[in-house]
Amino acid sequence: MQYLLVAAVLPIYLLCLFVYKKDPHHEPFKLLAKIFIFGFISAIPILFFEVLLGIVFPTDDISNFILIFINVFISVALVEEGFKWLVTLFFGYKNKEFDEIYDIIVYAVFASLGFACIENIIYVFINGIGNAILRALLSVPGHMCFGVIMGYFLAQAKVGRINKSQSVYTKNMFLSILLPTLAHTIYDALLFYVEYNALFIIVFFMFDVALVVICLLTISKVSKIQQNLDNNLNTGMITTTDTGELVFTPLNSVKEEIHYCPLCGNGVNGCSYCSRCGFKIK
Repeated sequence: MQYLLVAAVLPIYLLCLFVYKKDPHHEPFKLLAKIFIFGFISAIPILFFEVLLGIVFPTDDISNFILIFINVFISVALVEEGFKWLVTLFFGYKNKEFDEIYDIIVYAVFASLGFACIENIIYVFINGIGNAILRALLSVPGHMCFGVIMGYFLAQAKVGRINKSQSVYTKNMFLSILLPTLAHTIYDALLFYVEYNALFIIVFFMFDVALVVICLLTISKVSKIQQNLDNNLNTGMITTTDTGELVFTPLNSVKEEIHYCPLCGNGVNGCSYCSRCGFKIK
């Protein structure tokens, strides 16, 4: 029994540690523990709603992929990602410690892996060590990726709020729940449909690999942006491009020579990028 518990929890711990270590300025342990625990506890209302919605939108014994997709979206993905989103929003996004772009990705991943932890324990104890290995390679990294997507767009939403852009804030808040839900839906629907079309296992693995690679690249990129979002910038404005890249525009003139990075204060002497934090100056 003990080895099953270790097999279920170990991948959760390793991914939490990986995301945590990528943060140059580590978040308070108590805050991360709280978010993880509430992600864990969220399994209770999630189970209730999944059972309730599963009666109307079942995911078993359905051979039509479109119908599987719709039912998974409503009765599984939206419920799970919705509660993770609420945990991240109330305990992470609104917390004073959320002062750098990467912080909210850490919070969202911890909330997501908190839920994945109890889910993993249940499945592993029921199905054994083989299931533990399979879930460590597929399901657990999948939950991490859904959290990364959620956190990325919540970060963009906060930048929009700081810049007093209601449209940017609203759009990214909407995307922060929609896109992880869609990713979760595609993931589960492909996996469920393999039972009816074995060729879909290839599509599933292609999607899974692409999802993990994109999320790992996002973690690597965003974790290097040491931006204090609560700084009062008197010399210019921080905005985001359509691709999510952060840029700094001086108030007086876009051609003004910048001598210090507006984020970390490092001397830049007119360079395009800060050598310390990598922030794009021009």
